[in-house]
Amino acid sequence: MSQELLNRPDVAQATLQGPHGTLPFCLFKTDACFQIANDIFAGITYPIVPVVSDVKTVLDIGANVGAATFYYAMAYPDAQIYSLEPGSSPLSLLHQNIASLRNVKVFPFGLHCSERTVTLFHGKKDSVESSLSSSLRTSSESEQIRLVGASQFLSDHGIDKVDVMKIDTEGCEVPILRSLKSYLPEVKVLYVEYHSERDRRLIDGILAETHVLWRGHVNLAYRGEFCYLKRELVPGETETHTCEILMNLE
Repeated sequence: MSQELLNRPDVAQATLQGPHGTLPFCLFKTDACFQIANDIFAGITYPIVPVVSDVKTVLDIGANVGAATFYYAMAYPDAQIYSLEPGSSPLSLLHQNIASLRNVKVFPFGLHCSERTVTLFHGKKDSVESSLSSSLRTSSESEQIRLVGASQFLSDHGIDKVDVMKIDTEGCEVPILRSLKSYLPEVKVLYVEYHSERDRRLIDGILAETHVLWRGHVNLAYRGEFCYLKRELVPGETETHTCEILMNLE
């Protein structure tokens, strides 16, 4: 653990219980960061699908400080995890948080439909709200980040199949999915956040032929997270399954 990092006034250290003992985990001292990490580690945001097995490759697009990456590394210890985060501040914590994990590779850029350099507006309350679009959730601070074509990234790293994919990129989900169109039919579980009604409908359309909505959480009218399951893995009618969509009516 980096002493310099621990001395940062905006960073707190938590302790996680892993299969081989306790492990440290660093978070920003914000209510949003703590709540998001708690929901991830509790299996609420990205529930593990019990009918899915033999997971060899996991892609975490928009990893932030690494809560989901850490969660997947514990859930799928035999899988190779690819974790991507373009924001410099959360990236520093991501590197620290996965230092003890042998099955994780971190990349300091994001994905899109093609290679580009863009402006990332920092979140006003926490880095999870950082976005390529300026809004009420972003501050006046920003930085230049690199985005890489999603399909090109997989090709460059010899990844021909992804078993579990998570995309939380504050509005870039649709172009990423379109770039990965040829890979999507083999994805067993796809966790995706949407940030507008238009994007929700487009995402559902992109996945309609190959996946079924398994679980979902609608946070606000135009914002939520969905979990899609590969259609052929959906249990038959004789097996118990509940498709649950939770509504937050705040």
